[in-house]
Amino acid sequence: MSWTRLVCRTLQLEKTVIAFYLASTALLFLIFNLLLDHVVIAYPLTMSLVLLAVYLVYKMVALYRFLDDLNAVKTPGIQPRYPHTAAEETVYAAIADIHTAYQHKMAVLEEQVSGRNTMFTSFIHNMKTSAAVIELAAASPKADRLGDIVQENEKLKSHLEQALNILRLDEFANDYVPERIELRGLAESVINEKRRDFIYAGVYPKLGEQKAYVYTDRKWCGYIVDQIVANAIKYSPSGGKVFVDIESAGEKAVLHIRDEGIGIPPEDIPRVFDLFYTGQNGRSTANTATGIGLAIVKHAARQLGHEVELTSAVGEGTCVSVTFRTKM
Repeated sequence: MSWTRLVCRTLQLEKTVIAFYLASTALLFLIFNLLLDHVVIAYPLTMSLVLLAVYLVYKMVALYRFLDDLNAVKTPGIQPRYPHTAAEETVYAAIADIHTAYQHKMAVLEEQVSGRNTMFTSFIHNMKTSAAVIELAAASPKADRLGDIVQENEKLKSHLEQALNILRLDEFANDYVPERIELRGLAESVINEKRRDFIYAGVYPKLGEQKAYVYTDRKWCGYIVDQIVANAIKYSPSGGKVFVDIESAGEKAVLHIRDEGIGIPPEDIPRVFDLFYTGQNGRSTANTATGIGLAIVKHAARQLGHEVELTSAVGEGTCVSVTFRTKM
């Protein structure tokens, strides 16, 4: 800041003090001259202006130091160089808090963007693989190739749906239609849609007989159940079972989806619902884990007003429970 602007800024900030000082000086002149037999102006006026000039210079230097430090602390990690008042210290502390919050948000955004890029890259690679398989199968006149085409087409649809759901998360309210549905019927339809996955994995679904009517969005609730069941299949051993049961009490109903799979290490459980977090199982098994399924489950459930809980033990399996309202 130039000296001219600094002087103007100081005068602007101190205009109330200057006005009050000049008014009090004029009053003192009046009283002083009423008490004396002769008029005296030069000496008291000079002293008054000198005191005002000293005060303004002091305030200008203080303002210069404050603005200089303020400009410096815009860079994270830089500390003020000059002594400062309690008010200035409060300002610098607030700026430091803003820097910390900003850096945290930037780190989160960078992680999300990086994760999304990784996820979409994985989706595109898998879809290209499926497209190549379909192209090879379509070039062969053999009838048994039709099954390969159907299987790869299902993979393509699954990857596209996953990508679309990621993009829909930011505008969830525009894609939400609440209604009263029968929960067991919804779970049964999801199991039927995934029967091919159950067969290929050698895993058997066990659906309980308890029914319950709950308030939710059919499409998003179906997606929630689908993702949980898909994970249960993915991490279950051949010959294992996936149990789907409903527990109803009062104004709530709880859907339990339990598998007999490898389980989740205790240190991974607090983060299983974090976006793009795959944990030890996702990195150590042959299954392709993207770390988005349970994250979308948690987000969608929160938007729908449902509660999601997960319990697990290594070597014993995992149980995911979703709590619904049975009354509005």
